[in-house]
Amino acid sequence: MATFSYRIRTTKKSALTKVYIRFNVDRKTSFYAETQYLVFSGAWDDKKQTVKNRYSFTADFTEQQGRELTAKLAELRSFILGEMAKDPKHAMTKTKLEKIIYSFHHPRSVSGGRNTRSRESLTDYIARYTREMEDGTRLNIHKLRYGASTIKNYKGFIIQFDEFCKAKRKRYDFGDIDLKFYDDFVAYFTAKDYSVNTIGRHVKELKIIMRAAREEGLHDNGTIESRKFRVLTAEVENIYLTESEIKVLADLDLSGDRHKEVARDIFLVGCYTAQRFSDYSTINEGNIRTLESGQRVIDLKQQKTGNHVIIPVRPELQAILDKYENRLPKSYEQKVNKYIKDVAREAGITEKIEVSYIENGEKKTHIVEKCDMVKTHTARRSGATNMYLAGIPTIAIMKITGHKTEKEFMKYIKITEEQTAMELMNHPYFSGK
Repeated sequence: MATFSYRIRTTKKSALTKVYIRFNVDRKTSFYAETQYLVFSGAWDDKKQTVKNRYSFTADFTEQQGRELTAKLAELRSFILGEMAKDPKHAMTKTKLEKIIYSFHHPRSVSGGRNTRSRESLTDYIARYTREMEDGTRLNIHKLRYGASTIKNYKGFIIQFDEFCKAKRKRYDFGDIDLKFYDDFVAYFTAKDYSVNTIGRHVKELKIIMRAAREEGLHDNGTIESRKFRVLTAEVENIYLTESEIKVLADLDLSGDRHKEVARDIFLVGCYTAQRFSDYSTINEGNIRTLESGQRVIDLKQQKTGNHVIIPVRPELQAILDKYENRLPKSYEQKVNKYIKDVAREAGITEKIEVSYIENGEKKTHIVEKCDMVKTHTARRSGATNMYLAGIPTIAIMKITGHKTEKEFMKYIKITEEQTAMELMNHPYFSGK
């Protein structure tokens, strides 16, 4: 009698891997077929063919994702059994099973070819695309799960796209995305005082979704590739904190306010490691090791890119790790963004800064205090910039930050013309030494 079971095919204890189906046609014949579902190998119970009931879930694989995966695997099992019951006389083959699995994951795409697929509207596809990002069946270009911030952006795009459709009293489909749509879309959000970069991000998200849908055979509209259908960008006034400002933050007594203290400490970890919030806020004992030389390092894989980076632990960072017994308190980016501005103000980081911005298509400026511009990503930029100013070779810093090119890195850090001149003065050509 034919039977099948769920399996994973990796020996690694902590790896994101696909769930496979092992199908036994009889005692001598069996084959594997992959599903689109992902699970952390450490969370998988091979005997029960599902997620373990007791497992130390993390941000990489949450308890909610475990429950959802268990339910989806049960649905897939029922679907396969139902398809087998429709054709009991013919033995299952690998090709046949793969088609059944595909039809389960893409219910709109079977039995009708291109015409059936086109029934899925752009709005429906955007919702499905985002849903698959969230449940892990759709991976990024690095074959990794999308980060929480990226998923949040796409969910925001769904809301804004729906708002635009309602304002125009039209449900836009794949064939409607033309240059007139582009002009109307940009004009609509410009009139609502959205920043150039926010509008540009929405255009970029739409282009990514349209390309994915085209690759899946849902349309053949190539207008998004026009040079006129461009992603708008504007120079952003980003800041960094100097070493002295970071020290003032670190020395601030916040023992009377737990929320501010945790936000400050997590932010400082970002300053000392030059990582993204998704990486520096989740550092735990599994990321900390000691080299043969005795040097303590942070060893992690960046969530966004999958890059493997190793960062030396400086004394200030070690003090924070000791304080929390090598496991930082769980905190959300929104909360850290809120409290770190208040902490920076208490630390006296209130230098006046002129900021440029675009409003209704016009460039304007206003004055803000530096503390109001501090956010979670300021930590990463501050770390990278201060490493550069300390004389650490650019290539070495890039090994830590994950930047691929020196041009990309130099654009990222915040070095003023005056700082560049001071650096040049130390060169023998200018100093005469």
